[in-house]
Amino acid sequence: MHTTTEYLIWDKIVKSARQRVDIKDYGEKAESIAPEILDQLILHIIVAFASGEDHQTISTNLHNELQHIGIEVYEETIDKIISDKHVVFSAEIYATYLTFSMLEDGYTEQEVLGYVTDLLDSPKIH
Repeated sequence: MHTTTEYLIWDKIVKSARQRVDIKDYGEKAESIAPEILDQLILHIIVAFASGEDHQTISTNLHNELQHIGIEVYEETIDKIISDKHVVFSAEIYATYLTFSMLEDGYTEQEVLGYVTDLLDSPKIH
């Protein structure tokens, strides 16, 4: 069961990523996907990249998830959609990796939320 703070961490990451894509660019099928499903798919992509999965594995898993919920799409189409997401979602992928690492290292969820919020709301170049 997720806590409220954990939900806020993942919500922050997904909302940030959602601002980086225009769903209209992906056609009518994509536009018809319910926002909560779309958020889950975005989170899946980000978590997969943060966990070190390769493009092919992410594409196959996403294809299977979409088929499972009744959305038919070619795997090649999914390949194209995720081809640049490791770059487009780089801040969110890093925030996810940071979340996993910090929680594993014993930081509180509130501390993690603070770091993730700082990272995504005011990124700095060093």
